[in-house]
Amino acid sequence: MDRPTAEPVLSESPRSIPFNLPNEKAPNKTSQDIQLSQQVVDLPSSSDGDHFWKKPKLKGYWHDGVLYRSPSSRDVDSSVLFVDLLYVGIIAVNADTTIEDPTKDSLLQFCVTFLPSWKVWSDIAILVSQFESDNLSQRSIILFILACLVGYTTNIYSAFFNTYAQLVAFYLAARICVAILTLVLAFYIPRIRPIMLLNILSILIPAAFWIGSCFMSEDSRETLIWLAVCWDLWGSMVSVFIIKDVPRISKTLGEKLNGIFQYFPAVEVQHRSERVGAFVSLVFGYSVVGILYQSQAKFGLNAFYGKAVLGLVQAFCFNWIYFDVDEKYQHAKLAERHTVSAALWFNAHLPFIMAFTLSSAALSRLVVAHDCPNSEAEWLIPMFEERSVEELSRGLRWFYCAGLGTAFLFMGIISLARGAPRRERERIPQRYRFALRAAVSIAWMCLPLAKNLNSLELIGITASTTAFTLAVDVYGAESKDPLPRENTGQYERREVARRDTVVGF
Repeated sequence: MDRPTAEPVLSESPRSIPFNLPNEKAPNKTSQDIQLSQQVVDLPSSSDGDHFWKKPKLKGYWHDGVLYRSPSSRDVDSSVLFVDLLYVGIIAVNADTTIEDPTKDSLLQFCVTFLPSWKVWSDIAILVSQFESDNLSQRSIILFILACLVGYTTNIYSAFFNTYAQLVAFYLAARICVAILTLVLAFYIPRIRPIMLLNILSILIPAAFWIGSCFMSEDSRETLIWLAVCWDLWGSMVSVFIIKDVPRISKTLGEKLNGIFQYFPAVEVQHRSERVGAFVSLVFGYSVVGILYQSQAKFGLNAFYGKAVLGLVQAFCFNWIYFDVDEKYQHAKLAERHTVSAALWFNAHLPFIMAFTLSSAALSRLVVAHDCPNSEAEWLIPMFEERSVEELSRGLRWFYCAGLGTAFLFMGIISLARGAPRRERERIPQRYRFALRAAVSIAWMCLPLAKNLNSLELIGITASTTAFTLAVDVYGAESKDPLPRENTGQYERREVARRDTVVGF
């Protein structure tokens, strides 16, 4: 497809840029017709400005069913990698704090404190994906938001007692900073001003709920907290409903909305999925770090080591299923994904990561527990001996088994939402393999009811069934057709002298 004859400058007035493709008249579409399209126009790269300040520029945007994107939309920003690493440490601290007292109240506190931090992390990831952030001023804003996130984390432990106001203050400081940044973007990029103002409104409404909850008693603030959390997480879906679904209800209103919301920022879906995948890999890595311990026994092959190896096998299988089994058969045309499936794919990662993080924190306590044969507390160094328990509490069992089962179930939902094409002649169809995952997840959730199982037996059951499910997925996803014989024609052929041949290098 040819490029527009004029070079689009995303920070100028909309009237100064011809957006129609050459020799093509833009159709008069209503907003429900603006679907993800295969029409993509690459914008020229921009190198103007300095390293301290320059006008904000979009990496990509939608207009009239056409995606306009710049080469920087596919670049990996180093600040995002740093944010991911910091956030994994934050959710690890949150989960470890919850495991100290595994009760339903601590679970509620974990959910309430996890969700706002997830929103802050999502805000940073989306802003970096939509706008260029390669100068000092924009990086300083990201650093300020991260500082607020660190302050938020330091007040998690006593959030329901005497540090709730400080917790909310740090969170609102990060959110208000995002709102101010969004206002600046709306000022410099008039084309997307309506959608930016709508985003600001979706920040201010839950902020009022958070502020109101600070002036209420501990028993009565819970309703306002959940209203604020739900609006923070899914309030942006109101914008999607206004742009996409309202015109189906009223044609007149739809034409007005189509005139207002002509342009809106776009995120490179492939880039977004890669960033989420990189974050998930860090979460899996945290679960492996949690199973490490220090032994002072003369012979190290004992139950502690066995549980650590089983936890390693389990995390390895989870990583294999997520990245190799499920993503291998992902639909190549991610840009054609439906809005509902795309929203389901991203939102399903929230309970998946929450549950897996909580389960990993519980696994770290199960590994050092001395409730099974061939495990003595004095075989551990004092730091881990203090964490070792002789009998698993009921809450610890539920946190590990139910958390792992929930994570496994939502990982299957993520697989279904990937939009994989239907594969012919599969040994086992995907719906049956998902049914197996669901059955295994439910079985794990019911394991705490068997109170006679010790820590080694619990980890052994979950690790073995994970490996079994992985084997079924790998076998079932293959084609029934016989494997083709090796074709040497696919290799590059080049004659070399014998003295130039080096084996093993």
